[in-house]
This record gives sequence, structure tokens and C-alpha cells, in this order.
Amino acid sequence: MKCHVTLDGETVAVDLVERGGRTFVVRDGAEISVDLVAVRSGAFSLLLGTQSLPVVASGPNDDMLLTLGSETWRAAVQDEREALAAAAMGAKAGRRGGGVLRAVMPGIVREVLVARGTVVARGTPLLILEAMKMQNEVRADADGTIADVHVRAGVAVAKGDPLVTLG
Repeated sequence: MKCHVTLDGETVAVDLVERGGRTFVVRDGAEISVDLVAVRSGAFSLLLGTQSLPVVASGPNDDMLLTLGSETWRAAVQDEREALAAAAMGAKAGRRGGGVLRAVMPGIVREVLVARGTVVARGTPLLILEAMKMQNEVRADADGTIADVHVRAGVAVAKGDPLVTLG
């Protein structure tokens, strides 16, 4: 099955192949085994080849926040049919970016790296959120200006709480 994965505005096509009871991701001719196991609601363990990564996902497939290890991205996943339908309708795959960036998991804000009025590029670190004993960089998902910072260092946040508004 072919999938189109968009991470922070950049889309790649990958094939998922099942063979011998295992799943493989094929991209540009390279093949790697994958295994994704749900640990609890929204939290997964991903075995990518021989590397094990914690994964936290929240939101629908076309507009999710995805944290792998200590990095967070805005992500969208479409199968081949959805991608063809979006192209036929003239829709751009993925999300435009900007708006309210929310916590993908409960944690403590360790450091706020921007202030209201700061101009940022997509991928710029905005704050450090500590969750499950890991330091996670929350990054801008689009170019823009910080319209509001909803948190400060030392504050505990719940999953879904607003962190920063990017205009």
C-alpha cells in the first residue's frame, strides 16, 4: 500500500509491504522492517529496523502532532486514494501550519525560547517540554510571528493545552 506522509509541510511517498507476517517500509528502493505497538492511548513503541523509539500521536490522520523520541512534528498521512482525491480537488496535502500549537502529552515547560512578536521560520524551536523524563523540542510548523505565548517555564501542562499561537 502506498502512503503519502507529510511532516512539517514536506511530503514523501512510501510503500508499506507485508511479507512473511512482517511489515516493511520501502522508500527510494530501500527497505526497512517496522513494528508499531500501542502502549496506551496515543502512545506507541516503534521498532524501525533495530532502533526502538517512543511515539506519541494526537489528532486526526490529516492533522496530527507526532512526537518521535524527543522531536515533535505536525504530520498528515494519506493513502493513495486520499492523495489522488486531494490532487483532483486541488487540495494541498497536509496542513498549512500556524495557529495554536498544543501540548501532545502532559509535561512541564522547562524553557520558553521565544516571546510575543518573535519572527520564526518553520522548524524553529519554540520551547522545551519535559514529558516522560524526556526533553522535547516544540517547533514552529510554519513561518510566522509569535502571536501569543500561553505558558512560562516551570508550568505543568496537560495534553491539548495551548502552548504558543503562531500567526
